[in-house]
Amino acid sequence: MKSKRTGKTFNYTPTDCPKHVMQTLGFTEEQTQRMIRVRRILPFADESTAPSIDARQLWENIGNPHGQFNKWIEQSAEGILDDFIQNGEVLEIKTHTGRRPRTDYTISRDCAVHLAMNARTPQGKEVRSYFIDMEKLAIRLHKYTPIRGSMLTSIDNQVAHQAFIIAGEQAKSGELPKNLVSQKAMEMKARLMSLVCRVMTGLSASEWRAKIGRHIRDSLNTDDLNQYSRAYDSALTMLAGGMTLSQIEAVLNHSYGNSVDPSDYIKPPAEVA
Repeated sequence: MKSKRTGKTFNYTPTDCPKHVMQTLGFTEEQTQRMIRVRRILPFADESTAPSIDARQLWENIGNPHGQFNKWIEQSAEGILDDFIQNGEVLEIKTHTGRRPRTDYTISRDCAVHLAMNARTPQGKEVRSYFIDMEKLAIRLHKYTPIRGSMLTSIDNQVAHQAFIIAGEQAKSGELPKNLVSQKAMEMKARLMSLVCRVMTGLSASEWRAKIGRHIRDSLNTDDLNQYSRAYDSALTMLAGGMTLSQIEAVLNHSYGNSVDPSDYIKPPAEVA
C-alpha cells in the first residue's frame, strides 16, 4: 500500500496561492493578475499590524507621488506615519551616508493601505485594490483549505485503506490473484471518486475534466466542495459497510443527485487561457 497523503500541498496562503485556486474562490481574471503581479513586490503579511513592507517600495509602486520619496514623506505621508508609529506599526531606519542620513521606513499592511488610499494615483488605487483582494483571499482560504487539504486527504486515505481490505479479502478467497491486490484497490478508489462526481454533476470524473479543464476538486467553490466531501465521506461509510458501488450510487442520489451544475464552472470564451 502506498504511503498516506498528508494534504500539505494544498495548504495555500495568500503568499503562494496559485491562480487557479484564486479563480475557484471567485476572483476575476483582473483580480488574480493584479494579486500575482503586486505580491511579488509587496508581499502580503499575515499580521496586518506588523511592520513588514518597505515604504520606499510602496512609494515606487503607487506612482512616485511628489516626485521624490522625502518630499512625499514630508508633504503627504508624514501625518499618516505618525499615527501608526504610535501603535508600533512603523519602524524608522536611518542609514548614514556621506551626506545627510537616509531615512527609510518599514510599515504595516494597514499603514500601507492608508498611504495607498492617500496617493490619489492610478497606481495607488491598484495597490489599495490588491490589499483588499488579498484580505478577501485570506478569509476564503481559511474556509477552503481545510476541506481541500486535510478533510479530503483523510477520506482518501480511509477509502484506500478500505479498498485494500476488500481486495485483500478477495485475494484470500481466490477471487483475485494476490499480485493484483494493489491495482484492484486503486481502481476501486478511482471508481468511487468518479461515482461521487457522477452523482453530483451528471458527469464522470474524466468527463468533468474534459468539459471543465480541471479535476472536480480543483474546480468547486467552497460550498460545493464541502458538499462533495460530505458525499464522498458517506460513500466511504457505505463501502466499509459492505455495499456495492451500484448500491452506494443509488443511496447517494437521494441526497446529492445533480446538486452541482457543471455549467456554473465553464469559463466564458473570453477568459479561457
